Amino acid sequence: MAMTPRGGFDWAAAGRASLRCLCLAAALTPLAAQNDRPPAEALASLQERGRLIALYLQAVDKAADLLKAQGSGAAPSDRTVVIPDREGWRVIYVGDSSRDLAASGMVRKGLSIVAETTFSPDAGQLGTLGLASPPRAASATIQSYVRSLEQAEIATIGRPEGGRPLLEAVVREKDATFTVYVISQQKEGSERDVAAGMGGSVLFGRDFMVRIAASGRQVLSVEKLHDRNTSMSLQPRAPGTPLLHEHDQRDLPAPTDVALVLRHRVLAPLLVLTPRFMFRIDAEGAVTWLGPNPNSKPATSQGAGPASPGRADAP
Repeated sequence: MAMTPRGGFDWAAAGRASLRCLCLAAALTPLAAQNDRPPAEALASLQERGRLIALYLQAVDKAADLLKAQGSGAAPSDRTVVIPDREGWRVIYVGDSSRDLAASGMVRKGLSIVAETTFSPDAGQLGTLGLASPPRAASATIQSYVRSLEQAEIATIGRPEGGRPLLEAVVREKDATFTVYVISQQKEGSERDVAAGMGGSVLFGRDFMVRIAASGRQVLSVEKLHDRNTSMSLQPRAPGTPLLHEHDQRDLPAPTDVALVLRHRVLAPLLVLTPRFMFRIDAEGAVTWLGPNPNSKPATSQGAGPASPGRADAP
């Protein structure tokens, strides 16, 4: 048993020992079992969707900073939406004109664009902030993005694993429906205590994948992506020392796992154990299959399959 100099249990040392045992057990797994592996296409789709979520979150974060620095003359903004396309990503600050601007007689009641910029996913940089003066009515496409986010929030906020603050990303699929990823960072009492002891952490496990109809008004499905919550320390570690994240169900990591590693690269490498497999997520969001889980256990029927990250060909 690993003990501290004062006689307490050393959780860090115990964790490192557990990881060493897992890696050793994986190395001793018979080669015949290596044939039971997830399809390469599934891992590629997972990586792509996780990176897309991370880029969306990055664009929203940078947009908030840009508006704070340069948007003193902008009308109030209630929400920021990011619309990726092949010619460049649009970042749109949306306000509710019925609340503040109807008296001017110059803007229709409803959602309006109060400012706009662009985002380069390759460079990770925003373009010039353009203020709309007066604000102009949001197009039907923009309104459907906003409505899909609102519907996803309504569908998850009251659930036990929901709650603000939220990280959200919305993706329009090839069939025109929306997939919204809602990641709650609301920590309960015990989780706050753990986070405080870690000196900074990020919460895994309070996340949902919500499918929304093309209109943005109808929730088609709500899927919880994890079955347990884990606070991951953001403190630096020795190079190459992995953190351990376990899934009770499903064969693959969640796309939100990839997104959070890209958002907090100090988490890499992240070792993910599912009931059947072991994976590593690196600082670039690459997901590597390491082999069968040496302590594999049968998945329940509800989660036997991987959580679909959405279509890999989404824009």
